Amino acid sequence: MSSLLKFIKGAVLSILVVIIIIVGFNWQSVNRLYSVITLFDDALIVDNFSHMNDIFFNQKINQHGEPSAFGVNLTPLPETFNYRNQTTHSNEFLTRRATTALLVLKDDNITYEQYFLGTQSDDKRISWSMAKSFVSILFGMQVDAGKIDIEKSVDFYLPELASSGYANVKVKHILQMSSGVKWNEDYQDFYSDINKMGRVLAIGGSLDKMTSELVNQSQPGKVFRYVSMDTHVIGMITRRVSGKSLVELLQTNIWDKIGMQSDAYWLTDSQGSAFALGGLNVTTRDYARFGRLLLNNGAYNGHQIVSQAWIKAATTAQADYLQPQADKLGYGYQIWLPPGAEAGEFFCVGVYGQYIYVNQQHNVVIVKNSADLGFQDSLISKHETIAFFREIVASLE
Repeated sequence: MSSLLKFIKGAVLSILVVIIIIVGFNWQSVNRLYSVITLFDDALIVDNFSHMNDIFFNQKINQHGEPSAFGVNLTPLPETFNYRNQTTHSNEFLTRRATTALLVLKDDNITYEQYFLGTQSDDKRISWSMAKSFVSILFGMQVDAGKIDIEKSVDFYLPELASSGYANVKVKHILQMSSGVKWNEDYQDFYSDINKMGRVLAIGGSLDKMTSELVNQSQPGKVFRYVSMDTHVIGMITRRVSGKSLVELLQTNIWDKIGMQSDAYWLTDSQGSAFALGGLNVTTRDYARFGRLLLNNGAYNGHQIVSQAWIKAATTAQADYLQPQADKLGYGYQIWLPPGAEAGEFFCVGVYGQYIYVNQQHNVVIVKNSADLGFQDSLISKHETIAFFREIVASLE
């Protein structure tokens, strides 16, 4: 552990003592805050990522109806793959990236499924930013219903943000992570916005209020800049126009309709608002079922759950600055595009190595869950992982 991290943890433990004195020993808040501070400790991270409901406020999504079945056609993984002109052994990669689950789906058959580091198939694994793609689909349903025009400004739908950095920002630009809002996403910086948000989730408070306090930094719609709170705004708009919570929408529009096998839960703030940008907890197989919905252009069993037009828009880079390049990932509406992407190739991703990869041309979905503390070099880790996925796709032809 770096001396800086030790210093930060020591400082935070001191803060905990002060909080205990001030709030009269509110043990639950103190325990949640301590859990946030130790969430990524080497000895705890794997277990924590499968038991986030023990740490944070959350709401349950219930399994409903007959689960959709997968066939089975087991096939070994490729032994090696090539990344930047070097041969990498698949098992070494999976170990180095602290993989906790890997599932490969080809032609609706599971060709590979394995769980690692003591985790089990029924673990509900934290999505982190893969949740953004779920929110995009829930949002798209409201667009399909004619309730949202993405060319309108955020404050048209959320007048309470008229004095924030989101004033006069087009809804389209928050979908594309180009809002121009000032935001620090550095997980290693104790004082960053992303870590401040974590403390709000732990101690109690409102993510809506935090959003209203953000300010503008640059002109929207010009540059891709990853601002996780943009997704919370997408969620706020979705809630406002539908009159329902994200948990309710996920339950009725996804869990009740596409044959999910297990319950799930969504982390919330103390006010009950979903942690839209990263708080879903889902089994690996149900992540694959969501991936299959994307693979099939929003359809399940002959029913259109979300329009094919929305899937196409969400998986397309619609401005030059969003296009994938040799060493740069592309971006649609909360869904990523790999360099050199063929038509219908895209992925959802969360920090610490969470992936739902979709390749429509080859009818493949791959889910990978991880507790990868090496994710900080995120560009390299993402590119290497995509190279691994593409080798799996090629091996199944």
